[in-house]
Amino acid sequence: MTRGFSGGIFAGRFLFFFAVLAATAGVGKAGAETSVLRHGHFEMRADLSEVSVADVMILANIMEGRFAEHNRVFRFDPATLSGPLRVSVFGDPGGYESHVASLADGEVPPGAVYLHFASEDLRELAVLLGSGEAGIPEALPFQAFIQFLRAFVPNPPAWIRDGFAVHFATLDFDSEGTPFHPENLAWLDQVKSMPKIPSPGELMRTTDPEATENFPGLAWSLVSFFLASGGDYLRSLAESFITLSPANGAEENTAAVADRIAMWHDMDALAADYETFLGSRKSFSELVDEGRRYYGEGMADEAKAAFEAAVGIRPWHHVPFYYLGLLAYNRGDTDEAETFYLKALGLGADEAAVTYAIAINAATAGRIDDALGLLEHLAGLSPERFGERAGNLSELLRGPGERR
Repeated sequence: MTRGFSGGIFAGRFLFFFAVLAATAGVGKAGAETSVLRHGHFEMRADLSEVSVADVMILANIMEGRFAEHNRVFRFDPATLSGPLRVSVFGDPGGYESHVASLADGEVPPGAVYLHFASEDLRELAVLLGSGEAGIPEALPFQAFIQFLRAFVPNPPAWIRDGFAVHFATLDFDSEGTPFHPENLAWLDQVKSMPKIPSPGELMRTTDPEATENFPGLAWSLVSFFLASGGDYLRSLAESFITLSPANGAEENTAAVADRIAMWHDMDALAADYETFLGSRKSFSELVDEGRRYYGEGMADEAKAAFEAAVGIRPWHHVPFYYLGLLAYNRGDTDEAETFYLKALGLGADEAAVTYAIAINAATAGRIDDALGLLEHLAGLSPERFGERAGNLSELLRGPGERR
């Protein structure tokens, strides 16, 4: 039986590609029948007893969309590729793990991993469908970029490899296949909290990233600096890509890029601009602290902007949503307040505190029975913290007639 995934991305478009994908039967290492589906720059391999043809084709469209967005930045010539990029697709976790373990040493990365070998025939991106939101593994964006870059430049500079992989980790597509790419600020807190941040010159010449603490975050911050600064900084970055050679080792490519960028800029001035840039960026914790301060001072618009910016960095964190609920309640929008409270609750906020807020919100909206039910639940949920308050509010909501 095949396993499907809900992948809304490009889901409405897969029938078109059915006409351009050709399937051929083969035998995998474990003796399973493998189908090879070709589309664009990719060769998709899958055991169709595990995953459906439709799911493989949806993934092929996703990969092709990512390829296009990556190349909007790098402008590599696809004609230089010796063949399509291989993607091995799995629907069974055990099959994925055993396949990856048979090709690479160490722990098997969850969801997706790019496996790079000296021989191009062995290189592949292994993907486990059904292991993330809408069936797409969380690791896929990062690993898909690594596959793209190393297809053109097998030994790229470490900061370009890791920095752009983090940058593209937030690239996504809507149901029509249109890309949207919110900035990936997930590493900003870690970078800004470091006691000493290496200079851009040091980062650009790093050939042993494991020796540098928090290297992926630092590499991302440098990439973000070049992309956001524009002007000569962006032009020097784009020009440096031309120096990358598929025939060079990592040290040669690293030096070539660093030397080219140094031809454009005084490196001390660049380091100062980079430091200023990092200082101007607000991390998640800074935005939350700022939002709380504004909230306490009654500056609702400023608080709302701070918490919304915090959501943009960590949309999975409950704190900004809770405060956005409080702000919505204060301006009389009880429907929006409840939406934010429930979002915060679903993300792991203190159940008792949020239940109390939802109860007050329901009472304010005139939904007295709902409020009383929530307060009764709250009294049992946290009697020490909220028992007395829940009882007093329930008594007030019932009115004099109910108390007699």
